[in-house]
Amino acid sequence: MQHLQLHHQLLQWVFSSLNNLVGSDAQNSIYFYTGILSYLAGFLRSGDSQTVAPFLVPIFKCIQGITVDRAMAAGDILGSAVARKLVIKIYRPLAVHQLSVLASSNLVALRSGGLSQIDDPDLLDSIFDYLLTSLGDKDSPVRLAASKALSVIAQKLDPDMTAQLVDEIIRRQQENSVYDRLVKSGKDHDISDLTAVPRDFPQADPLGWHGHVLTLSHLLYCRSAPPAYLSTIISLLIDALQFEQRSPMGTSLGGNVRDAACFGIWSVARKYSTAELLYIRTSKLQSRVHHRQLSSVIELLAAELVLTASLDPEGNIRRGASAALQELVGRHPDMVPSGIQLIQIVDYHAVGLRSRAMNDVSIQAVVLDKIYLDTIATGISSWRAINSPVAAVRRDAAGVLGYLVGKYGVRPRMLSLCRHSETFDTPRPSQRKREKSGDEWHGIHLAHAAIIREGWVEESLLVHRPDPLDHYILLQEDGIFGPEDITAHGKGAGSDLAIEALCTMIAAVSGQSRPGVMLSGLKYHMDILEACFKHCTAQNLSVVKTAAVSTLRLLEEPEQLLLVGSWLDDIKEGRNGQLRSGGSNVTLITVVGAALQSLRTSRVAEDFMVLQTEVLVSQLTKESSEGTKCAILNHLFLPVLNRACRSPFSDNTALDTSMYASIEVSYAELPNQRIVADEPALGSGYPQLQEKLKKPLTDCLNDHTIDSRGDVGSDVRIAAINVLSETTAPWQWDDAFYHEAFGIVYGLAVEKLDKVRGCAWSCIRKVQLPIHDVERNASWSTDSVEYFTVIFDLAKRERLLAPMLRGFITTASVGSELLVRNSRIALLDCLGGCSTNEISLFHDALVQIIRTEIPTVRLVKSTSEIPSGRLLRPVLEVLSFVLDNDAIPTLSTNPYQELLQPLRAVHVNTDLPTLQALVGVYAGFLKHSDLRMAALVTLHRLLLHRYPSIRLAAAGALAMAFDNEALRHLDLEADKQQLRTRVERVLKESQKAASVAE
Repeated sequence: MQHLQLHHQLLQWVFSSLNNLVGSDAQNSIYFYTGILSYLAGFLRSGDSQTVAPFLVPIFKCIQGITVDRAMAAGDILGSAVARKLVIKIYRPLAVHQLSVLASSNLVALRSGGLSQIDDPDLLDSIFDYLLTSLGDKDSPVRLAASKALSVIAQKLDPDMTAQLVDEIIRRQQENSVYDRLVKSGKDHDISDLTAVPRDFPQADPLGWHGHVLTLSHLLYCRSAPPAYLSTIISLLIDALQFEQRSPMGTSLGGNVRDAACFGIWSVARKYSTAELLYIRTSKLQSRVHHRQLSSVIELLAAELVLTASLDPEGNIRRGASAALQELVGRHPDMVPSGIQLIQIVDYHAVGLRSRAMNDVSIQAVVLDKIYLDTIATGISSWRAINSPVAAVRRDAAGVLGYLVGKYGVRPRMLSLCRHSETFDTPRPSQRKREKSGDEWHGIHLAHAAIIREGWVEESLLVHRPDPLDHYILLQEDGIFGPEDITAHGKGAGSDLAIEALCTMIAAVSGQSRPGVMLSGLKYHMDILEACFKHCTAQNLSVVKTAAVSTLRLLEEPEQLLLVGSWLDDIKEGRNGQLRSGGSNVTLITVVGAALQSLRTSRVAEDFMVLQTEVLVSQLTKESSEGTKCAILNHLFLPVLNRACRSPFSDNTALDTSMYASIEVSYAELPNQRIVADEPALGSGYPQLQEKLKKPLTDCLNDHTIDSRGDVGSDVRIAAINVLSETTAPWQWDDAFYHEAFGIVYGLAVEKLDKVRGCAWSCIRKVQLPIHDVERNASWSTDSVEYFTVIFDLAKRERLLAPMLRGFITTASVGSELLVRNSRIALLDCLGGCSTNEISLFHDALVQIIRTEIPTVRLVKSTSEIPSGRLLRPVLEVLSFVLDNDAIPTLSTNPYQELLQPLRAVHVNTDLPTLQALVGVYAGFLKHSDLRMAALVTLHRLLLHRYPSIRLAAAGALAMAFDNEALRHLDLEADKQQLRTRVERVLKESQKAASVAE
């Protein structure tokens, strides 16, 4: 092919195709031109320098014309990252070939052969300029190709040109980096000066940094970097390990830079000997890191890699740092303190999960040497941890910092966390607050709280402010969160962070303070808590509760009662789940419950007990939301009940509260009578208050509220069951109420919802099973036949079969298919083993449920408004099943005689399943002689029902009971008057057949 000069013809075709792009529209698709570029790259890569030398200048001019003229078609093609990458792949071998030609002995012959421009210096300069510009390309593949191309070309350069290339890369990297003092001063400075000044990464170009750092890393890997620049390059790599920016959308833009830096350090460890690294002076590197005086750059790199592997937010960078650390320890033995133990801790797999890397790996690493302790302690206060945009990371970082303070005596400057420690002019507090985001203040608060919990305060502050609360107020003056930050955001992410931060700090400060010494700053605490009560969500409920209880414990007994009394008043006077002062009452209910449990005294005035009971009863009404009821039952019911049962107050005299009148707190205007005993107290508790708590609890056990979300009352039922399982002491409830409540629990143990059945069964196992000879640890599933059989057996022993049926009928009728089948099997087994008296009680219970449900249907004014009772359809289906299976033995008095008249009210019901169940009941009545005639008449009336499906069901029931020829030919779709006449005739024939059967 070379003999035929085929490559000459192809190149001429390529040149003509590409030259047509300049200044005109493309005649072919972009894929056509990328194919041409790919051919040129392959041609240059496959040929030797002597073969391709005649074509180097034409190819360069052709490609340069496209890259310079970005208008029209050329600009459209180079808009593709693939095309730009192919241009780099053309330039790389082109530059290599030219350097080879220039270094060859045939250069004179080539010039005399017509290649006078082969040694044109502008060719290399243009290629270098394009490659250096491509290091800041918006697409990563282009930057990667450019960095590799420069590293390959650098291997062909002489040392002076390589030094110029490295110098140009470093200069371009620094163009987009803003420095604090030297750059702002406008003075002349060289690279060695700039390496000692910290960079302002938010002003840097992340794409350019990635390309330049990656190029320097490739140069290190190829050992192309001049030894004189090695210290400068390592300094830039250490800086790159700290690089981070956030986009306007909040995504990270610095991950590629840090990843390239890990590759660069790995290359240094792999390609350079220990002697070469020890030759580098560490004096210029000390200002970049916060370590003690290090003996070598190897220790410095190890410390920085430990920090990155432990705290970096991205998993691939943590693992890259771990790999680089392993290479550093392995290639330079005995140079890294505790190197073998270190790489076993900072393992590639151990640092994969961020929480494990921060909480476990960093803690284990600091044990090995003080270098790692200082590094981790400093890094915890950086953007990687305390100032991380992820709230969970900030919480973990605060925990690690507190551990380091308590375990190893780390003494961070607390106020330095609040200020820009790298700035020369400290701004005013208001300016600092604007400069930092809510995420940063959140992390700072958590860090301070963790430090204060360890009992340490900055020594410089103890001279004039010995109390932790006073120190905390100083921090507030320094521009941190305040109550206004909670109210400004309402209920949202910003408010949640402010609430968590402030409440965590309050709990920490209160935990380190003594009662009676914080009154000067208590008003600030109370203002914060009041704002938290209004805007708290479920996410921050626990921290708000902890903060409130911690503050309460610092007060004296009368003040505690005043404060809790004010909270109770706020809950009581609120409406529709809202506090009187605004906000949901769930938070304050939870706080009051915890506060009542933490009160240091059990001697409480009776009117205070009355207030607690009134609040509880008022919030457990039908009008209250399910969230309020659950909060009352989960947090407030037990403390109130226990105090009502066991709280004696024998002293009739009122407590003197005038001594607290001068306390300047937000609740100073509360009525003092909350702690005054107006009536003689009962020495054995308050039985009259216990009585008031019974009905709300039983109402909650029977809460079956349903809305668009489903059975929301199930949460209330579960909470009430949990209360009952914790209140089984004889002094809490009397036997009558205990028996009534557990009758409801037995019903809940066999209802259709799995979670309610499981909770009720747990209560029964805890309270009832120890009384009976039943295996407590039996692994029955709550939807099995064995489970229902055991519940039936226990209910018979406790004589709770009748109340249990109210829950069972929902399972046996409208539950899942498995529940319906297993529950009905258990029901038949139970009835088969019952005595006549127990069966009579069972059927009496069914009758009572039906009679209870039917009046709710009869009270409406029009048939269109008739609702179905909640249990009406289930009880009719269960009764139909029992009658159909002949589970009613011969009784002296049929209990269903009295149902014939009330059941007529159901005929006008509009619910088809209920009417179909009613037809099944009448079909079962046909099997009993004392009910047959009445049921026969009713079923014939249902043949005239307005719903066709009900007419068909009634006809089917009659056909199964009687062989009536007229019924078989009855046209149920006939005219109403004709159908009535025919039904009367069929009725007479059926009555005759029934009489004969009797």
